Amino acid sequence: MANGRILVVDDERFFQELFRDVLTGAGHAVRTSSSAEEALEVLAAERVDLLLTDMVMPGLDGLGLIREARRRDPELEVVAVTGREDVKLAVESMKAGCSDFLTKPLEPGELLRVAERVLARVRLRREHSQLLTENLEFVKAQALYRQGLQILATLDGERLVDLALSVLARTTDAQGAALWVADEKGQLALRGYRGLVDRAALPVRVDPRDPAFADALRGGAPFLAPDGWGGEAFLVPLVADDEPLGLALLSDRARGRFGRDEHAAALVVADFTAIAVKNARRFQAVERVGLRDRETGAYNLSYFVDYAGKEFYKARRYGRAFSLVVLSVDNVEQLRKEAGREPFRRLMRDLVAAVGRAVRDADILAKVSESEYYVLLPETDYFGALMFVRRATEEVRREASVRTMEERVPVLLSMGAASFPKDGEDFDELLHWARDRVQDQRGSLLRRLHLGDLEPGAFWELTDVLLSGSARLPDSSASARLQPDAELFAAAQREAAREIARDPRARGLLYVGLRTALAASPVRAALPPGDPAARAGDPSARVYLLGPRGTDAEAAPHPLVTEVYVDGDQRFAGHEFLLFLSERSAYALLAGPDGRTFHTSDMPLVDALVSKLQTAYDLQPI
Repeated sequence: MANGRILVVDDERFFQELFRDVLTGAGHAVRTSSSAEEALEVLAAERVDLLLTDMVMPGLDGLGLIREARRRDPELEVVAVTGREDVKLAVESMKAGCSDFLTKPLEPGELLRVAERVLARVRLRREHSQLLTENLEFVKAQALYRQGLQILATLDGERLVDLALSVLARTTDAQGAALWVADEKGQLALRGYRGLVDRAALPVRVDPRDPAFADALRGGAPFLAPDGWGGEAFLVPLVADDEPLGLALLSDRARGRFGRDEHAAALVVADFTAIAVKNARRFQAVERVGLRDRETGAYNLSYFVDYAGKEFYKARRYGRAFSLVVLSVDNVEQLRKEAGREPFRRLMRDLVAAVGRAVRDADILAKVSESEYYVLLPETDYFGALMFVRRATEEVRREASVRTMEERVPVLLSMGAASFPKDGEDFDELLHWARDRVQDQRGSLLRRLHLGDLEPGAFWELTDVLLSGSARLPDSSASARLQPDAELFAAAQREAAREIARDPRARGLLYVGLRTALAASPVRAALPPGDPAARAGDPSARVYLLGPRGTDAEAAPHPLVTEVYVDGDQRFAGHEFLLFLSERSAYALLAGPDGRTFHTSDMPLVDALVSKLQTAYDLQPI
């Protein structure tokens, strides 16, 4: 056991006394401090082998203490203590240089094991330093130790395997090396190899309970490899806290044969690697329950699900609305192949950042997979979700890396929204409808005819494309071109008015563009009557009539109707249109010169027409 001087820092007296009693009972000299500031004074005045600090304290917290203490003494060993809720601080403490961390409440035995393991490294380091001046051989040990620190500082599993193989081969002069690491079932799985290794001769898995390996693994010392695993070869167990975490193979020394020195060096590296494997696993476990995805910065799915559960509770209890948006990048594989690995990762990071600029502080953007993301929009109905989809789409299209990529291949982004309680009262229902609307967007004429590439205010350009016969409409489309019908436009206005009358307080927008005077519009007479004072500030259905003022007497005002005069705009002389968008349905009817007529119930296309009309005439958005 490596006895040492330990400084315990915790703002709670109970834990100070608990840690002191346990560690003093094991023969360690223990000092306690109740704050980070007091601890820094102790560190300035005394030599300390191990700093054991709580993470959440008033004033300077544990993370600040670790950084300052390590700045003063980079070799100071630190163990962090965190509550179960302090996941992010635990991750940050390891990045700041902690050797290990413990979670409250903790077992005395676990505290002693961690302290003894860390203090053993302290003693080893100090012995090396003392003997370095007396024996040149310790220079090699110091170099080995520094490489071990590199291994300890590596928390990424794949990088750790590569680094450990490199250090093992270099310190033993081996021309071949392989590494097995314990999987979740306790089996040792082959994770990497390098140099002169016959991959076909190596087992994919090693059972640590196999009699051929069990005793040697428990012993922890290097032992000869079975015949056929290489030329001259030996194996080194990776053991931490009596737990077999891996097995390293070293073969074919470049100069001479493997001897005691090579076995000893390999064992030191194996010990560092075993500790690093354990730390990497803890880090990964913490990271999985952390808040954000490392690649994109989006929240992880577990946090999203927890947050959504709370939002369902609030919405049900307080009668509130919220929306779920599913965002899908439909051609991820094509983008990765075209861009290459690193540019693709930057593209996805920039794309998520662009969507993030459209969210509010209360909104949650989470990564589900490489191609799919969820956005939770509290206090947002379906129309509000449509506005978010518009903003997010615009932000993505403005992103420089997206524009650069689209010079080579289109970035196919589809979004669908669903709202509580309109579309469902549990997560599965909302997800079903949101994904169904993603499918609608994929099949929309907007995507099929590449109409989304038009400028934001290009309402008339989009109208002309839809009315002309140059763009063929797919047979499966929810759109059609019609024969001239003098009564169709008036009938559509009356039907839209009746739809509003069925639920006048449901969110909805109706835009009617007229060739004639606005007072003559059939929609006005078909709308339900209403008291203007009663409807003041009511965010429900709205009707906008666009067209010339005319010379006829003005019609009586209606609380749902807003008139927009466009005298002098010659495009209204040859066109009429009706755009209806509600929480339940969407419909557009366009009539052009010579009786050309187009109608559609394609929701994304109707929303695009509404959006471009609003932009073209500076109308209030949804």
